[in-house]
Amino acid sequence: MADVSQSPFPVSVKVVAGVIHNVHTDVAVLGFSNCVVAIVTQLASVGSIIQAVGTSSAASNQDAFYDAQSTVEQLASSADIPVEVKFVLGNSSTTAASSLYQVLATHIYQHRREQDPLDDRPLIIGIGLELPREYKISLLDDDAGQPDLGAFMLTMSAIAALVDECYA
Repeated sequence: MADVSQSPFPVSVKVVAGVIHNVHTDVAVLGFSNCVVAIVTQLASVGSIIQAVGTSSAASNQDAFYDAQSTVEQLASSADIPVEVKFVLGNSSTTAASSLYQVLATHIYQHRREQDPLDDRPLIIGIGLELPREYKISLLDDDAGQPDLGAFMLTMSAIAALVDECYA
């Protein structure tokens, strides 16, 4: 399903391609020392760039005693890792599409932290997805329809699996 390539130092780069619901999907993950950059596109471009940063109390309290082992245990046992998500570029309005992009960024950040609790680098994710009509997701603020979240969750899980291949 996927093709993985990697380049050496100075920045680790892993690229994966796959087909999600009959749509070609490219994923690239770049590991910088101060952040992780992920590009997820079905459009050969990105429409939004989102930053996801962990907001755990251990990370935000600079005066607290830092115990790496207890932090690892706390994060590993936590089902939800608190994440602050904000649009860096793109449509940050309250559309269903922008909300789902935020959910995707949160999901990928939390999953990465579950896999490696000591890696607290921010995630910068560029997203460009086809949103099929059957998802009922509008890009307009004034749309009163309800999106099919179940359909998007399947797509999100498939995207997360491709991102995971880049972390492997």
